[in-house]
Amino acid sequence: MPELFKILSLLVLFQLFFISFFLFFSKKGRKLSNYLLAFFFLSLASGLLDYYLLVSGYFEVNTQYALFLNSLVIFHAPLLLLYTQSLTDEKFKLKTIHLLHALPFAIALVLLFIFYYSQSPEMQKWVLEDVKKGKDLSTIMISVFGFIYELSYLLAIKIRIRNYRETIVEHFSNLDKINLNWLNFLVNVFIISVLASTFSNLLRHSQLISFDQGAIVVGLVGLLFFISSVLLKGLHQNEIFLGAQRSSVDGAGSQEENKSLLEKLNAHITKNKPYLDADLTLNDLASEVQISSRQLSTLINVELGKSFFDLINGYRIEEAKRIFRESTDNKLTVLEVMYEVGFNSKSSFNTAFKKYAGSTPTAYKSRFS
Repeated sequence: MPELFKILSLLVLFQLFFISFFLFFSKKGRKLSNYLLAFFFLSLASGLLDYYLLVSGYFEVNTQYALFLNSLVIFHAPLLLLYTQSLTDEKFKLKTIHLLHALPFAIALVLLFIFYYSQSPEMQKWVLEDVKKGKDLSTIMISVFGFIYELSYLLAIKIRIRNYRETIVEHFSNLDKINLNWLNFLVNVFIISVLASTFSNLLRHSQLISFDQGAIVVGLVGLLFFISSVLLKGLHQNEIFLGAQRSSVDGAGSQEENKSLLEKLNAHITKNKPYLDADLTLNDLASEVQISSRQLSTLINVELGKSFFDLINGYRIEEAKRIFRESTDNKLTVLEVMYEVGFNSKSSFNTAFKKYAGSTPTAYKSRFS
């Protein structure tokens, strides 16, 4: 086995086990979410460890232990889905029905027992050699099934994230720390890796192209490094558990009642400028205006035709424009204004400014310099 592959594999395995250990004992975030993410990492590690032991020759003399660890990889897609659900649903709990996610693993174990573990050591060695070279027909069948299986889960996760994002714009005015961009990006990377893995297995089995397994595995190890770094960047969002549920919306009140509430809302926003609070939520504003959050949500959605996120950011951009117009401080920076009006991210500020003002903050500021 190439020494480089051995070193990289051990480094990645150490990283995955370390992250899992960290999550199991972390006091930050929701414990259930941490545990699910930890088991997700362990499922990835099991697949890499199984292949490492296979190409290192360990299974040549211990054939009875082969392939079981690799079968645990089946769990990583369901675990990622459950992890996503735990982040986006405040009432999420593991239930008996979730055991259905383990059904493919149970089927895999039965098949392994019938076609591998119940066979003689000589037959097991023959199977492992074909698996290593990609010649076994079962390998291609598993690749196709795995492609459909994983893609189904990954698409379900993307739909879950999309629905979550549609919900949080109705409840929060600042989405930078709760938008799950890192998780969505991770899913996109997994989709690409699943496609690449399936395609490479098809080519290996067809024997049309000779693949060097060392190069393939090193590429996968590099991908695991990348995925791990992306997940580590997302760990700070473990505390995003904000119970962003899609609240049921009250029916619209009478025209006179809604008009009165709108006047009350506009007067409060104009006078007290609650939008300057970067962490302002729908519940906060509803409490300040002394109406229910459902009433406020209905008022904003139905009467104004906006989301809470768009309403607040619209006021923030108007305030930023006013500061740029009226400021006499030549040293005033765009960053200072960004924080002053309630934004925490420069990219979010630039995007919102272009949306509501039609130009970048820097370009707008230069008109009045």
